[in-house]
Amino acid sequence: MRNAAMIKGRAIACALGEDLDAVVRGAREMRPRIAELPLSLAGLEEVRPYYLLSRRDPGSLSAAPETFFYEVLFDTVARALADASLRAADLRDLAIFFGSTAIDIPVYEHAYEETLRETSRPAAMVSSGYGRIADEVAGRFGIRGPAYTFTTACTSSANALLYAAAMIAAGRIPRALVIGYDLFSHLGFYGFEALRLIATDGYRPFDRRRSGIIMGEGCGAVVLEADDGGDAGAVLCGGANRVDAYNVTTHALEGGAIAQVMRDALADAGVDAGAVTAIKAHGTGSENNDRMEGNGMVRVFGDALPPFTVLKPLIGHTVGASGVVELILFTACLQRGFCPPTLGFEEADEALMLRPVTEPRPLSRGIFLLNYFGFGGNCTALVVAVRG
Repeated sequence: MRNAAMIKGRAIACALGEDLDAVVRGAREMRPRIAELPLSLAGLEEVRPYYLLSRRDPGSLSAAPETFFYEVLFDTVARALADASLRAADLRDLAIFFGSTAIDIPVYEHAYEETLRETSRPAAMVSSGYGRIADEVAGRFGIRGPAYTFTTACTSSANALLYAAAMIAAGRIPRALVIGYDLFSHLGFYGFEALRLIATDGYRPFDRRRSGIIMGEGCGAVVLEADDGGDAGAVLCGGANRVDAYNVTTHALEGGAIAQVMRDALADAGVDAGAVTAIKAHGTGSENNDRMEGNGMVRVFGDALPPFTVLKPLIGHTVGASGVVELILFTACLQRGFCPPTLGFEEADEALMLRPVTEPRPLSRGIFLLNYFGFGGNCTALVVAVRG
């Protein structure tokens, strides 16, 4: 495990809540909380499911979004820093790695709506840029280290984790704050609907009747430091990124690039495929993505495919935030003695015949592979060791 970086502190905000113990209980008890949001299309009023943060009033998505945006962000970061027990001196040279799909689009959309109320011909508006959110975090907490922003669709914060761990292993930085964050935006909501990717009848990844994703809000923050070789904790010990140029919105169905990024991640961690205890699949629940991921896993593991699970039916597809958010949820459940289940799966797809874990499974230690895939053909896989 050549590139190990341990999780020193962590915090989460997702549809299951913000207190990590409560979030883990929600995963164990399989009780997701899903809201219904209005969707207006061609004069027709419909609704679509959405996993919203627990503090969010579903009826006030446009109410003071900038205040809510930074309240959630700063609160999550503050809890992660406190969990890591960092001193003021540690904060000064802390590096920030921020990953998101929407970045500040939720705030930008609201500002644009305000201008429409004032004039029927608003001037073109420019978002304040990729670095703004990381800069806001740095200013709020007195951080003076380098800051990086990743926006590679649904792999955004997974790539942030990958690069942070690599820079720690190379000795370029002593520690890193890695943030994954995405809130509701009309652009994302209507964009996925335009692609006919939003499921209306439940989240069912890998199931024969799967019909798409259900989006979710999420914010996660972890503090990474060099592995101290202790007997406990969760350690990011390798990973890889690869681009599949097959198509801008999906990957080749045979799963070749998917398989290769998993092999690359295992090689980077110095781990044989046979040593993998379980897999956290990306599992979007769409027809093509589940098939290509399933094919990729079979290419790597064959008949010895380890147990695998999908977290999105518990918290929604948090897009660019999913790297950090799903890492936190997955490792927290394992450290409390179980592998979280895949909700919604009932019937295997005849083309794959794969069955994810559907009930909480006793499990607390081992080597785990975490998959993330996104638009633009981006493929990321992380290898995590959980020591109990």
